[in-house]
Amino acid sequence: MKHLYFMRHAKSDWLNSDTDDRERTLHYIGINEAKIIAKEIIKRNIKFDAIISSPAKRALQTAEIVKNKIGFDKEIIVKECFYFEEERVILKEIKNIDNNFQNVLLVGHNPTWSKMVMQLSIDNQRVYMDNANFASLSGDFNDWNEIEYGKLNFEYILSPKNL
Repeated sequence: MKHLYFMRHAKSDWLNSDTDDRERTLHYIGINEAKIIAKEIIKRNIKFDAIISSPAKRALQTAEIVKNKIGFDKEIIVKECFYFEEERVILKEIKNIDNNFQNVLLVGHNPTWSKMVMQLSIDNQRVYMDNANFASLSGDFNDWNEIEYGKLNFEYILSPKNL
């Protein structure tokens, strides 16, 4: 059984509009949103074998907050393609995840993450991955390479606004 968790970066700071998109950091509200989701991850006793993030600062900050709050002791894996790449490229990257990992958190951006959750779920679950939203999908696979569109069970979505 493989579990794939998608988390959109938390609210970013738009105060300095001159900042390059990749360099934009989290707003103080976003820092709190990431902490709220991390607390819920702990409450639900979710354990990750890997955390993989976009290289954008706001995504990496979100991943770091979750990592630190839940006590995850491994390095965050950074994948360039998680920064606004096409869904087919993201799927290819998912298929290449180490098969020793059963539970993997992916931290990235919209609209890609909303599309990925919809396309991967058996019932094409339509969700909007708002800031810091966390979606859970699972599949009865032994090999990440077996994952295809429409093959995963959508389990739930968490929003810091509802916690």
